[in-house]
Amino acid sequence: MNKSVIVPVYNEEGNIGNLIDKINLYLNDNDELIVVNDGSTDNTEIEAKSKKCNLISLERNSGKGFAMRRGIEIAKGNLIIFMGGDGQDDPKEINILIDEINKGNDYVIGSRFLINQDSENRYSSKAILPVNEFGNKSITFIINLLFKKKITDSQSEFKCFVSEKLKKLNLECNRFEIETELLIKSFRKNFKIKEVPVHRYERKHGISKLFNVPFGRFLFGLKVLKTILKGYIFWR
Repeated sequence: MNKSVIVPVYNEEGNIGNLIDKINLYLNDNDELIVVNDGSTDNTEIEAKSKKCNLISLERNSGKGFAMRRGIEIAKGNLIIFMGGDGQDDPKEINILIDEINKGNDYVIGSRFLINQDSENRYSSKAILPVNEFGNKSITFIINLLFKKKITDSQSEFKCFVSEKLKKLNLECNRFEIETELLIKSFRKNFKIKEVPVHRYERKHGISKLFNVPFGRFLFGLKVLKTILKGYIFWR
């Protein structure tokens, strides 16, 4: 099956070029790499233009969710893979996700927190800040409680979908809460979901765009809780 890798990116100068090179090592001639530049104000666009990818540049910053939805619209692959633009995910693990799709799953999550059989430590406190890990696990606990699931990493951005299934979800979120929307709507559509353990590495340049705003964590938490409540009551 041919695949489309979608990378939403905002102000990742110094990270995106190297990431594109790494992803292309694991793509075939029939695959595509879609980089959606979400109105970056640094040299992200210039860096990506010099690399092998389908670069889509949005005129203004509209949010990670909007960028992901734009990528889904144009993706042609049988499989759609999402990766963050900060270089913290490892492209060589793309095939681990695809292997589980080939076993009949519709949606495979690259989990940073799924316990590995060999107890390998796959991330450091610099790759995932303790406060972010606590927030993620708290959100995941609420989701599992309400929807009676056993997910370990609800906010993972490294994931793989069967394209035909994904394109039927009618996504609407524009910001980071799209990760929660993807998960809940996949529950509602009875997707076969599988988690696999993946690594998470410290970013080389810049800082996270999610929390680099006043009260960023608090506002993100409110938006996610609102999305969970909406999904629990209205999405069927």
